[in-house]
Amino acid sequence: MLCAVAAMAWAQDFSLNVGSGQTLYFNIIAGGVEVTYPNHTGLAVNGWDGFTRPVGNLHIPSQVNHNGEVYDVVQVGQLSFYGCTGLTNVTVGSGIIWLGNSAFNGCSGLQSVVIPATVDTIGLRVFEGCNALSDVWCNCPAPPRTSPYAFYNLSLASRTLHVLPGSQAAYSASAPWNAFGSVVTSSPQATLTLAANDPQRGSVEGSGSYAVGTSLSITALPSAGYAFICWNDGDERNPRPLTVMEDITLWAMFFPRLTDTVALQTASLRVRTSDEALGAGVGTTEVPVGTVVEICALPLNGSFAGWSDGSHENPRRVSVSGDMVLTAFFEQLANHPVESSRWQVHAEGRLLVVDGASGMEIEVYDAAGHMVETAFAAGDKVRIALPAAGVYVVRVGETGAKKVSVE
Repeated sequence: MLCAVAAMAWAQDFSLNVGSGQTLYFNIIAGGVEVTYPNHTGLAVNGWDGFTRPVGNLHIPSQVNHNGEVYDVVQVGQLSFYGCTGLTNVTVGSGIIWLGNSAFNGCSGLQSVVIPATVDTIGLRVFEGCNALSDVWCNCPAPPRTSPYAFYNLSLASRTLHVLPGSQAAYSASAPWNAFGSVVTSSPQATLTLAANDPQRGSVEGSGSYAVGTSLSITALPSAGYAFICWNDGDERNPRPLTVMEDITLWAMFFPRLTDTVALQTASLRVRTSDEALGAGVGTTEVPVGTVVEICALPLNGSFAGWSDGSHENPRRVSVSGDMVLTAFFEQLANHPVESSRWQVHAEGRLLVVDGASGMEIEVYDAAGHMVETAFAAGDKVRIALPAAGVYVVRVGETGAKKVSVE
């Protein structure tokens, strides 16, 4: 058993907004990722110092997308939510197999928790200090391996354990589950609401009320002349597997299928986003040269600020004249201020000069959205030679883009 208080925390590999303004932090491990705390300096019990703690209802996802890679979430790491007193209800995503030591220790406002059928181990003092905890839903058919101190210092006699039909006897005979004052057979319900971005463009299948933890498949059905692009959270799978863990609304994004084809040679259009947590750029495709396609910047937790070629039309139609890359730029909402970028760009003849971008990737686009040059800023000043005069858009890392005119 690991001690409830580790001497030092390890660094988190990346963060992700998981909805409702909640940002979680993850470590990449064998088999997927684990949820962790953000602050890797000082004692682990202070792991949220300097960061915004999650509050209210929290759904820990089953999968996350980072840099285009989909990872299974397999663990809630030790001390992950230590001292997150504002949490009230937690639903642990299906596929997670381990709740680490003191994962929710000190979550004094936590009232209910849903544990999926995939969990096989619950560690030491996971729910210590969760004094408001009144209901625990454990959807494991048989009691998972559980530390006798998982509910340390909690009197369970006044609390209710909800289990699957047919599992009541097993839990009533197994510690520490048999300490609950009431063991009942029930399952929380969640509503899945599906809709099309335009009912004339297509329809959806799968809406309904389901027991939390139900796994199903949802389908987007485009009407004639339209194509399904993605769901509003950026997921492009269709049919799409989904585990219902909480009330959720999803829109299927349908766009016109345009066929203004003038040649058989194909070209690729890549639609990117400046920040996956703030929004998604949809419409990546490979089509015959000259085809007109419709693309869209889809805000998730931010506001759309414009395309990398300077256009603000959204959605917009683009004629694919050759291989193209268009980036949708998003800004954080007003209540999530970010530091403005400090880099500058100017032209010296046919040279672009970028100052203050040390350590960042630089991309240069022409007025049509074609990427013409890339560079890595090893120092504070980078000079990039351009093939012709014109207006260019310079993007530095994920800090935004600026236009510059080259004579």
